[in-house]
Amino acid sequence: MSRCRRFAQVLPILLASLGTLAWSPSLRAQTPVASPDPKAVLAKARAAYYNLSSRGYKQYRFQARPDWATMLGDQAKSNPAGYDAAMALFSKLRFDVLVDANGNAKISHNDVDAPNEQTRAGLTQVYSGMDQMLTGFFQTWTPFMIETPFSNVGTDLSIEAVGAKYRVRWVESGTTKVDILADQAFAVTEMKVTTPAFDSVIRPVFDRGPGGLVLASYEAEYREKAPAPPIRIVVLIKNQPVQGLLVPSNLDLTAWVGDNKTHILMAFTEASLDKK
Repeated sequence: MSRCRRFAQVLPILLASLGTLAWSPSLRAQTPVASPDPKAVLAKARAAYYNLSSRGYKQYRFQARPDWATMLGDQAKSNPAGYDAAMALFSKLRFDVLVDANGNAKISHNDVDAPNEQTRAGLTQVYSGMDQMLTGFFQTWTPFMIETPFSNVGTDLSIEAVGAKYRVRWVESGTTKVDILADQAFAVTEMKVTTPAFDSVIRPVFDRGPGGLVLASYEAEYREKAPAPPIRIVVLIKNQPVQGLLVPSNLDLTAWVGDNKTHILMAFTEASLDKK
């Protein structure tokens, strides 16, 4: 769950960098009807997911290619010269990504010559923003795909039947509370993470196949306890088989920080995958 928390912290950095680029179902209270056996429920829940780790996943390499034309579309109308200059510059950027067996993403990039100090500072923010966004995405993706959401439960575990669903709760690190609602096929429909610093809710959607549940999209909301604008994210994921394993090939991410909206399209190209 720490991966879910970190994603909330990195998104605003990406959004800030994008500004530089541009050149100037709630849970209803229900009465538990049963007290399921925790070991039996967790065993079935873990078995319901695709789980790349159990399939021999070792690492995934690709080039991340943002759709700059879409991201800078408004500039094409309001500032055609600036748009053309930005597209010429960004077309030279390359981001290479390696996602290891634990879901840790390492992002490297080439260096592009900048015509002035302002542009150089903007590129630095782009590099940082891409690193943070991709790292954050894979930190959110990992518990659902490399592992399962039920792989590493903490203390004070409780499982109860709530209508036609299961509610699973536990505590991490003494202060972080995790509350999961899953359907009868053990697909998580809502995950709440509550910390002293902020609250988050993730609502994943899965493709259901013979190999298990595969993450297809998610919505996430983050709200800090200190005064700060709320963050809402919607991520659509296109998966593809590489070396016989399903991994992401395209992202469609829309984010709102307060009233500010950003839309990002990204393709993962030149993909390769290693197995254990």
